[in-house]
Amino acid sequence: MSAATVTVGIPTYNRVGLLQGAIDSVLAQEYEHFRILISDNASTDATSALVASYRDPRIDYVQSDHNVGVIGNFNRLIELADTDFLMLLSDDDRLYPDYLRSVVEVLEQHSSVGLVHTAFDELDIDSRVQQRDIRVVKTRVPLTIESGPRFLERSMTSLPTCFSTVTGRTHAIREAGAMRAGEELFGDMRLVMRVALKWDVAFIARPLVGFRVHDDTQTRSVFGADAEQDEATNRALTYGQALHDRRIGFLADAELPKQTRDRYRALASLRLLADRAGLGAPCLQTWAGFAQIVRLHPRILAHPIAWRLVAAQSGGRSLRRVASGASPLALRPRSSPEVESPSR
Repeated sequence: MSAATVTVGIPTYNRVGLLQGAIDSVLAQEYEHFRILISDNASTDATSALVASYRDPRIDYVQSDHNVGVIGNFNRLIELADTDFLMLLSDDDRLYPDYLRSVVEVLEQHSSVGLVHTAFDELDIDSRVQQRDIRVVKTRVPLTIESGPRFLERSMTSLPTCFSTVTGRTHAIREAGAMRAGEELFGDMRLVMRVALKWDVAFIARPLVGFRVHDDTQTRSVFGADAEQDEATNRALTYGQALHDRRIGFLADAELPKQTRDRYRALASLRLLADRAGLGAPCLQTWAGFAQIVRLHPRILAHPIAWRLVAAQSGGRSLRRVASGASPLALRPRSSPEVESPSR
C-alpha cells in the first residue's frame, strides 16, 4: 500500500464506548491511504486498552499525562499530522465508507480549495438516523466551490461548516493558526474562516458523515425535548450570541478592506437580530436595532434575512420565528468539536 495522504485525527476523552465506532468507521473506508491518529486527553477509562486491541499499523496513539483541554487536544492533532490532508473526527461521530475517497478527490482535483465539507445525517446515541441529509449550504448541485469571500459572507449569517465533515490541506490549517485558546465554544468556526481568507472552500451535497447528538452533548442540552421552554430559549440566545462573538472576533483580527469588514459586520448583526426576534424579542427593540443597521448599511435591505425579518415583524408575533431562517442550523451548534464533551 502506498504512503498515507490523509490523517484522520480523533481527539478523545473517556468515550471508550463510542470511540470504537469512530475508529471502525475509518477502517471501513473505501479509500485506504490514510493514517488514524488518536489523541487521548488523559482518559481514565479503558481507552488505551481499546486502541491496543487494534492491530492495524495505520493506527497511532498518543496519550496525555494530564488533561490539556479541548482546544489543546485538537491542536496536538494538527501539530502531529504528517500528511498532505487532515480530517478531525469527533470521537462519537462516524464516517460513511466513501467519505475519504470523495473529499480527497476534490482536494486533488481543485488546487485552489483549502477545505472540503459535506452534508451529514444526525444520529442518536444508538446510531439511528434522526435527520437525513442536513446541508449547511443550501444547494442541489453535487459539488459547490465557494470562493473565500463568498464563503466568508455566508459565514456571517449561517454556520460555515459542520466541522466533523471537514477535511483540509494540513499546511492551510496550520497557516491559519490552528484553534485558539479561549474559544472553547465554536473554536473551529474562526479557524475555517481564517483558512477562507486565502483558500476556496468546497461543499459536497451528499451525507458522508453521521453526526451524533446525545445526552452528553451541549446540542442536546440546549435543544432537548425535555428542556423547559424558557430555559431552552435562554440557552439558544446564549449560543446565538456566541456565534456572533466568534464572527466579530474574526473580523477584528482579519486583514480585510474596511468596506468588506463593515458589510460582514452588518450581516453578522442582522443574523443576531433575526435570531433574537425569532426567539421572542420585543418588537420595538427589534425595529430599533434593524433601523440602526440599515442606517449604517442601507444595502443590507437587499439581503433575504432582512426581507424575512421585516415580513415577520410586520405580520406579528406568530410569524417572528420565520426571521431566524428556514433551517434549525441558524442556532444549533452542530459544527463545533466543543459541542460534545467540554472535557474532551
